[in-house]
Amino acid sequence: MTTVECPVCRAGRSSLHASIDGHPYFACAGCGSIHIDPKVIDMLDGGGSLVGDYTEEYWEQERVGAIERASGVSLCRAGEAVLYCRRPVRRFLDLGAGPGFLLQELHRLIDPSASIFHGVEKYPPPYAAAGPNFHVGGIEVLQDRFDAGVCIEVVEHLTPRMLDRMLSDLALVSEPGSLWLFNTGMPEYVRNEDPAYLDPTHRGHIISYSLAGVTPYFQAHGFRVSALPGRSFGFFVEYQPTEDPPFDVRLYQPVAENLALLQRNGLLHQASFEAARSYYYQSEYLVRTQWALSLKAQLQWG
Repeated sequence: MTTVECPVCRAGRSSLHASIDGHPYFACAGCGSIHIDPKVIDMLDGGGSLVGDYTEEYWEQERVGAIERASGVSLCRAGEAVLYCRRPVRRFLDLGAGPGFLLQELHRLIDPSASIFHGVEKYPPPYAAAGPNFHVGGIEVLQDRFDAGVCIEVVEHLTPRMLDRMLSDLALVSEPGSLWLFNTGMPEYVRNEDPAYLDPTHRGHIISYSLAGVTPYFQAHGFRVSALPGRSFGFFVEYQPTEDPPFDVRLYQPVAENLALLQRNGLLHQASFEAARSYYYQSEYLVRTQWALSLKAQLQWG
């Protein structure tokens, strides 16, 4: 097997990237996504599984990481989603909430009345956090529409068909102008930062979607896709947006109500803002460095 049709974009040809736990992964020359063997994807779409239906064994190995993320990086991602959103965030969803630890932290820090933050999880672990607004099931169990949310370490588990179905459901619970931040290891992240991110049999990471790869799926359901400056592990989307401000406007001129929400906890606000700002300026620095190097090369070669 030298090349296969890319199951993400259906247009490019994919060549072998690596073999992991006996499963070949391929990189698409077109959209750039890295994916497991298309035969495995067909098997998963037919109801099969590589890790079981996210059973107790799977969740137990995820427990420590879930606790760490909920009080650290996941909190920052949730804060960033509120910061970037251009409509007041009065209802927020953690999509694929796992054990619900992030939801629990958000309630504790800035929403003690549990009037804003919700989570939904199809396969919760036995140790899932007890508390309000934790919904068991798919998106279809939700009764409300949402202004913003996060989807952290989920889409890398999904085949393109699964992703498409999820986005169809997500559109039904999205308010116009709502913003969703997706945290997932993209091809640049896999290649340059964490090759072990691709993990078929333990964590069930079957696809590293590129921005070019996911964009048509989101667009088909009314979402606009935007890169997160400086990130190789995420992007954000907006449902039926009416404005498209520069990224620095999202940082420095957030919606007043959203800023007030984050400032209910000064540390969460500061951590979210500084994380966003540091990645943004790193991205700007790299762009300017590349420009300077290209100009230097032009001058040298006259």
